[in-house]
Amino acid sequence: MSIPMVRKRLPDGSLGPLEPAFPEVVNIDPNVLMLLEAIVGLQEQMMMQQIEIDQLKGGSE
Repeated sequence: MSIPMVRKRLPDGSLGPLEPAFPEVVNIDPNVLMLLEAIVGLQEQMMMQQIEIDQLKGGSE
């Protein structure tokens, strides 16, 4: 698993050195990552289902 790297824009407008995008999360267990992705997927499904329910009830905007 590669660590995403970014360059922050410096006050003078130039790009700074490459640094980790998420320095606080360096090593994460792949199983935990898979579980978190599953949770996010379920949350998205719940949101889409709630929108569909609201539309069927006539409560959509």
